[in-house]
Amino acid sequence: MRPRRTITTGAVALAALMTLTACGSDEGSAAAGPLEGLPNAQTMADVQKAVQERGVACGKLRQSGDNSYMEKEAKDPEWGIQERAVCRDDSGRSVTLLLISDMAKFQGALAKGSRSFTIGQNFGVAAESDYASQSLMQNGLLTVSCDPDDRQDVPSGFEIHEGLVEPCFLTNYDA
Repeated sequence: MRPRRTITTGAVALAALMTLTACGSDEGSAAAGPLEGLPNAQTMADVQKAVQERGVACGKLRQSGDNSYMEKEAKDPEWGIQERAVCRDDSGRSVTLLLISDMAKFQGALAKGSRSFTIGQNFGVAAESDYASQSLMQNGLLTVSCDPDDRQDVPSGFEIHEGLVEPCFLTNYDA
């Protein structure tokens, strides 16, 4: 009786392990690769909360404002941006928030202009203030850069992960 119970228990454990392993192997997952473990957001309120949880004030959230940064790009389907909003940090400087529906499209569009952006799994943040940008980086977001020269400037000890599109890469260094 005992060997049968051991075999049954082992089979159940093996089946559970295989199920868990298969869950993480979905190549179409938004969390695949280096984006895994980063915060994600379902709504713009979630993006605002993620920014605030990383030590950056984000008050007076609105769909548009005096800062036109990324306004045109947000309307262009090539960028994969679902929604754009702007808020203000404690010093009154603009923080642009993007809810991104397709991170590969977003990185591909960034690559055309060799720009960089602070990102979570499915959102981007551009803060005017250096202090705000550094706070976001030090508290769990990454920078995606599509400028090959930026990769060369990352000092040793910082992470570098391949992006979803060439030549983009993700880093915890404020490139």
